Amino acid sequence: MIERILGKTGFSVSALGLGCYQFTSQFGVMPEAANDILDYAIGNGINLFDTAQSYGFGESEELLGRAKVRNAGKQLAISTKLGNLLKTTVEEVAKTTREMDWDAYLDPAAIKRAVKHSMWLLRVDQLDILMIHEYNWPMWKINFETGEGPVISILEELKKEGLIANIGLGGWDMHTAAQLVKTGKFDAVLAAGGMNLLEKPIYDELIPACLEQNTGVMLGGGFGQNTPFLIAQDKEFVELLKRNPEEKIQNMVKKLNCIYEIADELEVSMPELAIRYILAHEEIHSHVAGARELAHIKNNMQSAEKGPLPKEYVDKIDQIQKVGKCPTTEEMRDLAKELKSRS
Repeated sequence: MIERILGKTGFSVSALGLGCYQFTSQFGVMPEAANDILDYAIGNGINLFDTAQSYGFGESEELLGRAKVRNAGKQLAISTKLGNLLKTTVEEVAKTTREMDWDAYLDPAAIKRAVKHSMWLLRVDQLDILMIHEYNWPMWKINFETGEGPVISILEELKKEGLIANIGLGGWDMHTAAQLVKTGKFDAVLAAGGMNLLEKPIYDELIPACLEQNTGVMLGGGFGQNTPFLIAQDKEFVELLKRNPEEKIQNMVKKLNCIYEIADELEVSMPELAIRYILAHEEIHSHVAGARELAHIKNNMQSAEKGPLPKEYVDKIDQIQKVGKCPTTEEMRDLAKELKSRS
């Protein structure tokens, strides 16, 4: 497995990491299956794991913490995220405390409690990377130009105390992430939806900012957040799309046809094409792809072991992406559902 240095964190991380959201009960996955996924990943060279307090309402952090204990001796880097403070796992299960209001996002006690809860679930004395989840949410009251805000001050304090090793950002807003990275206050960033086979908005502003500040870069949603026609070829769906005259839709049709041709020429699956395309971009230190079953992680790792796509195919995909703007990831998923229901 290729390893890269995750920016100023100094961690040497596997270029294919594991996103730890999809193997929770929110996706109908049983704990035994999640354990198999985690143990296989850890035992076969993946050492970067991305989770969050909100993933499975704490279940993801707990599963990962238990896996860390089962695989004692393995050097892992774990990234988790602070957010969704209105309801914590403890409140959901035990119902022992009142529901917090929006002030929780500005309350040092609430934030510190959430941080320590993550540490408890992950079974660590220090969090490797703690990210602000959806940093663009207004309730954080962050100044995007200066990187100042209540939560940032609290995390910086916890970093000085040794409870957090690195502070990061996790979310979908590439522009705001780039603004904040430029302040120099952040060690790593998780760009959800920053890149897939159809587009790579992460390169507009965020990658240049991260290179300038030596900020570690993690990518999520490399398969278009499970967009069906990016996980598997669906030429019938593309034919249905041709009936829609909207420019963005027609751009997507052109791109998909060309991408499918490359996959056919190379005789690879769409996930393999995506993994190896992303792997060719060294500025992205790790692609934290999710998995809902053991076969997913095995296939992803087999794809990564084949190495980056040859440059000629990377260049071809880059040119395809320049055809024009496509629908957003969310719009693509909704469109797929709508057309499938009609067909």
